[in-house]
Amino acid sequence: MFVVDFVVDRVERREAKPGRAEASLIRGRGLAALHSTPLCERFYSWRAGRDESYVCTIFSAEEEALVAGFARAVVIGVAREGAERRPVCVLVSEGFDTKSGRLARVAAGALGVNEWHVRFCALPGEVARHLARALLN
Repeated sequence: MFVVDFVVDRVERREAKPGRAEASLIRGRGLAALHSTPLCERFYSWRAGRDESYVCTIFSAEEEALVAGFARAVVIGVAREGAERRPVCVLVSEGFDTKSGRLARVAAGALGVNEWHVRFCALPGEVARHLARALLN
């Protein structure tokens, strides 16, 4: 996995997929209310704690230029294989189109990121740190 250093205080890479114990800690799911609608492929909920859920809008890797224009958002790089989604990195939108953000996006692509999950919020730095700790550790 890859955590960007301007989101948290360290960089961590792991090429292997999460093991069974690690995968059980990663909690994400589609929204039940949208299950039978065309919107079910556009929204996803990540769980980052016992009672904390973060609903995100899903953008494909091809929509990266659109995501780069967002402000006040947390961006989770996700590797999707079939129905399985694995968070790879967490960025803040303000850093997404900087030099280090572009390098992080290239590294994320090499690690299989093919979706960007975007959570709009007032304090993206704090939320990004919280999500990075919950989803990537």
